[in-house]
Amino acid sequence: MEREITPIELRRIVGDRIRFLRKKRGWSQEELGEHAALSYKFIGEIERGAVNPSLDTLLSISNALNVEIAKLFSNDQMRVLKENEISSILSALAVLNNVLGDVNVKNF
Repeated sequence: MEREITPIELRRIVGDRIRFLRKKRGWSQEELGEHAALSYKFIGEIERGAVNPSLDTLLSISNALNVEIAKLFSNDQMRVLKENEISSILSALAVLNNVLGDVNVKNF
């Protein structure tokens, strides 16, 4: 059984996805805000997962980015790892660390 995602995690996933799509277009937060008729400060809060944007807000952002709203909830570029996958990766990195020397694993 997969672990349930928390609201905070979902806000971070959506925020990260919006940031990715915004940067892919080469836009600043100010530019996305102008296209979506939202404050750039609010765009920043959404991207950090600090606020819970309404569906209306997400629709404005998706329209501004010219993507389907569902694209704000998925990411073709990233993969969410399960706990057992993270454990396997950390174990493999530990083996590599023993073989190769000081491998930096602090980002996990």
